Amino acid sequence: MQQPWYKQFWPWFLISLPVTVMIVCGVIIYLAISQGNFQMVVDDYYKRGKTINAIIEHVEEAQRRGISFEFTAQNGTFELRYKTGKPEELSALKVHFVHATQASKDFDIMMTGGADGTYRADIPENIDGKWTITVEPFDGVWKVSEKYQLPKSEFTPLRPLLYGV
Repeated sequence: MQQPWYKQFWPWFLISLPVTVMIVCGVIIYLAISQGNFQMVVDDYYKRGKTINAIIEHVEEAQRRGISFEFTAQNGTFELRYKTGKPEELSALKVHFVHATQASKDFDIMMTGGADGTYRADIPENIDGKWTITVEPFDGVWKVSEKYQLPKSEFTPLRPLLYGV
């Protein structure tokens, strides 16, 4: 005599496949909801596009002026100096540090030039990781931005590149 269906292997195997998929989907949905807070969607695309165009114009202005810097970042100190395109008067510079993966670590500093033309400022001690460093004058006419793995113990070039947009 043949066994009832619930005592056979194949029906339970075939039932277990979709049940497993449903459990995995449930776990993924739970993780997406509880770990959410994603900021990938921009509400105003037109405004964001205009901002990108302005950034590109500022980087191109830095390229036209031939502005570049070199910097070191280590032991809680950030030093910055003009490599090329140094203006006649040293004005204050805004420097933005944007971490590649952790927005909570981002910070800005305002720097003024010393008598020797070197800008110095204190930064967090633990600055390990991949950062985008953006330098712009107080009036925001030009912008120099590049990505780096920090810390840097020797002077490293900082040039106006468009991929930092």
